[in-house]
Amino acid sequence: MRVPRRVPWASKAELAELYDLLFAPGANDASRQAALSRAASATRMSYAMAVVRFVNGMVDPLQTGPYARPISHLAASLGIPSSLVALRHRATHEDLPPLPMLRRAVEQALDYLHRQSFLPLLASSSAAGWDRRAKLEGLVAEWKKIVKARVRTHDVTNESESGLALRRLKRAIDAEDADDVLDAVVRTGLVPVARKKRSHRRANRPPKEGLAIWRPLLAHLDATAPVSAALTECLVGALLDTAPRLNPPPAAPDAAEDHRKEMASYRWTLGTWLLWLWAGEGGLTVPEEERTGVLRRIARELVHGDDVLRRVYAELAEDTDAPALDELDELLLHESDAESESDEEELEGLEIDDGAEKPDQAPRDVDAQLAAMEANLAALNEKPKHTLQTSADGSSVPGWEHVAEWKAAPIGVWV
Repeated sequence: MRVPRRVPWASKAELAELYDLLFAPGANDASRQAALSRAASATRMSYAMAVVRFVNGMVDPLQTGPYARPISHLAASLGIPSSLVALRHRATHEDLPPLPMLRRAVEQALDYLHRQSFLPLLASSSAAGWDRRAKLEGLVAEWKKIVKARVRTHDVTNESESGLALRRLKRAIDAEDADDVLDAVVRTGLVPVARKKRSHRRANRPPKEGLAIWRPLLAHLDATAPVSAALTECLVGALLDTAPRLNPPPAAPDAAEDHRKEMASYRWTLGTWLLWLWAGEGGLTVPEEERTGVLRRIARELVHGDDVLRRVYAELAEDTDAPALDELDELLLHESDAESESDEEELEGLEIDDGAEKPDQAPRDVDAQLAAMEANLAALNEKPKHTLQTSADGSSVPGWEHVAEWKAAPIGVWV
């Protein structure tokens, strides 16, 4: 069993989100600051502390000997710019550096993290994720191959060649995370590739061959740790993620019809597995505390007219206190009518007056505005023009001087 490894992020999605906030093309400092006004000294202190913690956090793990090694030597071995080390020393033992210098230092630190940490981590995580996914899909395919052969030959012994291979495969599966194995089973195992081997549209349980293949694996996983809740989540998630509104058909009519039939058959087979799990016929059942949440998630999608989800919901709601499908349709219709009426009430009084009753009103208004403008212009022209003020003896006002070559001209025109 692998030893857990502690990392600073909760999931790969959180790591990718942090990367987008720092380095995405649309990211900018103004949006992150959120227009918060801070004192210059507090801002300098924050920047300086960020640089100090960055350098200390990078070099401290390398202090493994009995004697402390110089921080500058350790930083150089990691490729950290020497300017950051010098700035760290100044902010720790001297005065706070100027704000522009601190900002450039933070940009250097972000650039270092971008090149030396984020890009290698994302590249390795992506490659490892795809390798892990391919490995799990290979285990699921091998299980299907071995168990199908045992079912056809009615082999139930553990000492046969297929029995030994099945035992080795179980050990390999036990070494993997159960949730990841369930996800691979739901995505690539439960639904046969051939459409004729899937659940019939009038059936409400998975195919017999599928039950014979996958029920032993689900029981084996559940014997190690309860997997009913995780399996329910995988099935419901697969049904919702493959909804028609999220997977539009191709533009060609023939291809669109084939796509519709393929997705309907695929999703209904997943639905029959959910119905089988809901009924608890194979020793596994949906936990009681999860049933209400499952019904609510499916009910929220019924407004989009999903036929498969409507059938699944109708089957699941039979033995529960949840509203039946007919009641839910009536409730949705009532809410839709209420929203329409409220929209009409909100729009009352906002009608646009297009002037249909007064076709000559617009010309009259224009004529009145033109007359008012002409009157204002005439009043302005009648005002006396101001000249340069002079004193009683004819001399100019102090502070002003009349230039002999001065000529009257509009402002901004060179004469």
